[in-house]
Amino acid sequence: MAPASIRIRLTTWYGTLLMVTIAGLGIAIYILMAQSLLKRVDAMLDFEFEEAAERLTAGQPAEGLTSAPAAFHESYLLRILASDGRILAQSPSLHGKAIPVPRVESGDPPTSHLSTRLGALGPCRVVTGNIGSDAGHRIVQIATPLDSYEGELKELRVVLWTILPAGLVVATIGGYWLAGRVLAPVGRMTEAARRISAANLGERIEVATPGDELGRLAITLNAMLDRIDRAFVATRRFTADAAHELKTPLASIRAEAEVSLLSRRSPDDYEETLRSIVEETERLSRLTDRLLLLSCEDSGARLPRQLIWLDETVQAAIHHAAEAASHARISLRVETLTCVEVEGDHDMLRQVFDNLIDNALKYTPAGGVVTVRGRCDNEHAIVEVCDTGIGIPEVALSRVFDRFYRVDASRSRRTGGTGLGLSIAKAVVERHGGTAEATSILGQGSTFRILLPKFRSNDK
Repeated sequence: MAPASIRIRLTTWYGTLLMVTIAGLGIAIYILMAQSLLKRVDAMLDFEFEEAAERLTAGQPAEGLTSAPAAFHESYLLRILASDGRILAQSPSLHGKAIPVPRVESGDPPTSHLSTRLGALGPCRVVTGNIGSDAGHRIVQIATPLDSYEGELKELRVVLWTILPAGLVVATIGGYWLAGRVLAPVGRMTEAARRISAANLGERIEVATPGDELGRLAITLNAMLDRIDRAFVATRRFTADAAHELKTPLASIRAEAEVSLLSRRSPDDYEETLRSIVEETERLSRLTDRLLLLSCEDSGARLPRQLIWLDETVQAAIHHAAEAASHARISLRVETLTCVEVEGDHDMLRQVFDNLIDNALKYTPAGGVVTVRGRCDNEHAIVEVCDTGIGIPEVALSRVFDRFYRVDASRSRRTGGTGLGLSIAKAVVERHGGTAEATSILGQGSTFRILLPKFRSNDK
């Protein structure tokens, strides 16, 4: 069975809670009213008992009390007993009717009240008390029918059974309507979310009341849609750029092969063609490796953690690039590298510095200088790769870490660049909790700065 809607569940809980509350309130009102009415009856009986006690104490005979006007005996019934239980006098209506006589112990109140049924008189309330304290004391009992008391309670029950269920029905209907009004924005959000797809990610959910919970939910969903939209745009751009980058070497390989097949050539020509194809294949291999590395970064795969001496990792990258710098007639210099430990993956951090130094060598003309230096502040280990190359225009500086972005696309392709080196470096550094920065002066050179959190023994 399908679960009930939130509106039905809210109304059910609200109605159940309201029903319990109203029932409890009705019962409490009924009990309090019954006790109040009974206390009023007891008060009237006590008043009549005091009147009878005063007259008996003054010496008036018991028969004189029962000769009161008939109107009195319609409301109050009097019986006077001797200490041995003999009836000395009583109202005519009490003939043949037994009234319980409570046992009065020392220390008890002078009077006691009880409810009993007296035959045709129906339910009655009776007060019983002793007059005198000697052996010849008398017992006075005064009873009154509870018709008025029962009538008032009956009227109260009718009122409660009429008003309380009606109030419950009205309140439940109102709660159902109110729940619908409150949840209406959820319905609109659902419809909007159902309409949004990859084709119209720019559509957003309406924010009716930004200050309440549903408004904050709509704002949060819109923020999530913004992130998804940016991710889709980045994915489309990445896919298009990757296809374009893969298309260029593939087209070159195909063209070389087709030209070679058009006519017979000398072995030297075939060797040159194969050498060109191998170069393009190597470029494809580098591009594929870097695309795979970025894919792993995007998937958020767990990063292996170990303690690394950062200066040793940087030195290894410098040593690897020394031959390429020599061939390009570029001076590769190393300034002070602080011995500091960081926590992360050695191979991935090595890739960062390989990419930065390789990028600096590609954009530095012959005779230039590439300098690598390191230092520390309170929180970070800082490594800078500086060159005296062509520099980066200010308008391009903010995009230099974007995937497939090239300041000089034609020159990058001639040097074998894929446009992914700096993107990979930034992604890896951020996975290690650090940041990558770039500053440049056009025509004078660029500086790429890597900040990584230092390892502290109390971090574990």
